[in-house]
Amino acid sequence: MWVQLVLDALADVRAYGARTALQTVGVVLGVASVVATLGLSAGQRAKAMEFWQETGGTLKVLVYPKPVDSLRLSAKERSSKGLTLEDAQAIAQRIPHFQLVETAVRQRLWVSSPMAQKRLVVTGITPGWAEFHELRLGRGRGLTSEDLTTGAAVCVLGADRAQEFFGSADPIGKSLRVGERAVVVVGVLAYREFYWNRADTWNALGWMNELILVPATTLTRRYLGAGSQRVDEIALRLVSADAHRQALPALRSLLRARHGVEDFQIADRQDRIQQMEQQSRIYDVTFLVCGLVALLVGGIVVANIMLASFTERMREVGIRKALGAKGSHVLVQFLVETVLVNGLGGLGGLLLGIGFVHGMAYLLDQQAVLTPTMIVAAVGCAVSVAVVFGLYPAWRAARLDPVVALRYE
Repeated sequence: MWVQLVLDALADVRAYGARTALQTVGVVLGVASVVATLGLSAGQRAKAMEFWQETGGTLKVLVYPKPVDSLRLSAKERSSKGLTLEDAQAIAQRIPHFQLVETAVRQRLWVSSPMAQKRLVVTGITPGWAEFHELRLGRGRGLTSEDLTTGAAVCVLGADRAQEFFGSADPIGKSLRVGERAVVVVGVLAYREFYWNRADTWNALGWMNELILVPATTLTRRYLGAGSQRVDEIALRLVSADAHRQALPALRSLLRARHGVEDFQIADRQDRIQQMEQQSRIYDVTFLVCGLVALLVGGIVVANIMLASFTERMREVGIRKALGAKGSHVLVQFLVETVLVNGLGGLGGLLLGIGFVHGMAYLLDQQAVLTPTMIVAAVGCAVSVAVVFGLYPAWRAARLDPVVALRYE
């Protein structure tokens, strides 16, 4: 029975090609818009995740100093020294939710070689800081715990800095003057680049190529004065995403208690991910509604055309019922035809949406993301529209009096 109904529906589709095309236009556009918008939105999220993986993952938490208005500070607040090494040690000891606690201190100094001389930011780091930011060595070695302990006069250069100060020559083992002292280049970082799309000229990882890294103790003892505790960055990595809920309030509470004032700011990637997911849900719902509006318009077209088809085929329906066909048989016949036509429209819209997503992903240089859920949702919407808007014409056909139908001209 069902096979015969499908065959009859296919025969009607072939016999009325123009009508079928009009019936499917709205469904094709609606499904294509749903697939395209959801695919592009998912692609943008995938691009953001790719960037975060390139720069140390999604478990990063960074703490920076934040200047406060000195005119409004109490005596206790004025005594705060800002972020210090002791803060980092307290975090490591008291908050078990972080698996990595590293620090960095920065100072602008004159840096010179026989080829160039510039006033640049020099960053003093603990060894794990490079791992935290996913820095990759191109040549030589990185900074070690021994370098930190001894305050060694060594440095690691970003790829652009190595080119700037030493040209095409190998800088490993050569001296670079930093401030009034010379340091030996022991490593060069691999060149890194990341562009959000093909038209983008800004390298989001360009800062890595411009680094001048020395052991934190070297910068502190030789340039800031022995005993300096100041740090410009505390880099923390969560043990897991689940630890975020307990770790961040504990971190904020600890630093506020130690400083007497919130003279710090926290950059938290897990929080950014949650914000991004919220925004993405808003965009997805907005675009999905637009796609559903197109599907509804297509559904109205389907209903009108099916009503016109019912009028054209009234004698045919009358003959079928006169020969013994039940109303339910006629109802199912019209519904199967509507679902088949809209299913073809949904398939066409799906192919059009997939093509659009891949085309835009190529132009924007981002990943095309299409999940089975998106595809099932889009086709399901098309079929649902067919059932909802094809039901009334099918119901009218099922209730038709065969005597009236046979007399219709």
